[in-house]
Amino acid sequence: MSKLEQSLRKLRELSGVSLDDYIKSEAIQDRIERNLQIAAQACIDIGSYVIADREYRTPSGYGDIFKILHEEGLLPSELAGAMKQAAGFRNILVHDYLDVDPEIVYESLSKVDDFRRFAEFVITWL
Repeated sequence: MSKLEQSLRKLRELSGVSLDDYIKSEAIQDRIERNLQIAAQACIDIGSYVIADREYRTPSGYGDIFKILHEEGLLPSELAGAMKQAAGFRNILVHDYLDVDPEIVYESLSKVDDFRRFAEFVITWL
């Protein structure tokens, strides 16, 4: 949870950056991309842990983690779908980073609340 909280804090600090400043600054791009990746990975790791601990079915991939959490009544459908998208976006950041459209990454800053909402649900599971 601490990795997720740290990434969310850093993303919150960067949320005021304009699209123009984001596109002009590789340093800002790197910080935002890295913290989006860390936040998504932290959610994946937390979800995987909960699934293993509760002995739910084995996920077929990262996106399936959030589907299982929804099937088991731990996440609402809308948030499970958003987290599945975040997991897919994490894969793009990790594997296709040379082809990532900066404007799409910038738009992802508006979805940081999905990570916060996920963290709020996690607290209720503990």
